[in-house]
Amino acid sequence: MAVQLVSTATLLPQIAPFAPTCPAFVAEQQIRMAAIELAEVSRSWRHVTTISAVAADETLVAPPFTAIHEIEFAEFEGQPLTPIQFSTFEQGGEGRPTHISQISPGGICLSPFMPGTLRVSLFLKPRADNAMGGNPVKPFEDAHNVIPDFFVYLHGSTLTMGALARIYAIPDEPWTDEGRAAFYNAEFIRKRDSTFRANLRGQQRAKLRTRFRDM
Repeated sequence: MAVQLVSTATLLPQIAPFAPTCPAFVAEQQIRMAAIELAEVSRSWRHVTTISAVAADETLVAPPFTAIHEIEFAEFEGQPLTPIQFSTFEQGGEGRPTHISQISPGGICLSPFMPGTLRVSLFLKPRADNAMGGNPVKPFEDAHNVIPDFFVYLHGSTLTMGALARIYAIPDEPWTDEGRAAFYNAEFIRKRDSTFRANLRGQQRAKLRTRFRDM
């Protein structure tokens, strides 16, 4: 079943009582930043997809508004591909693809390129860039302020801690509080690392695979 994306505003009721003077759009951004860190460290957002590779320049494999954190594994027509850094990637050539590289937040490229069926397992994260101005009714709405729904009901308290740590750490604001920032950050790290350890226990019988991190 595909993961549903929900607005970071879903967690605002958990943030507002502890940072009532912080604007909602600032709080939403900090929720997303906490979600990015949680996704990177815990690798808890896995996306497995099978797609037809038809263009030599780029194949989009991640859902909209998301970014690839790691390529866990990739296969072309049932044969494994080796993930490599784009800086060492050589486009062109002929024959069956042997390598895969990330070239954009949600896109990959094959080398050599050949049209065919690509199966990939990815660890995803929210995007870190902004996409504002798309809603004239809400000019401060950021289309990239979305997180997977299971982050809300499984890791809502973790993201709340992470967002509050970032909110209180913003300098020269009425709500700035270094002591509270340190407290919430420590709680966030504890919960974040606990999630990572839980994922390791859950995958301990899985076959080890080469992992690749780019963006």
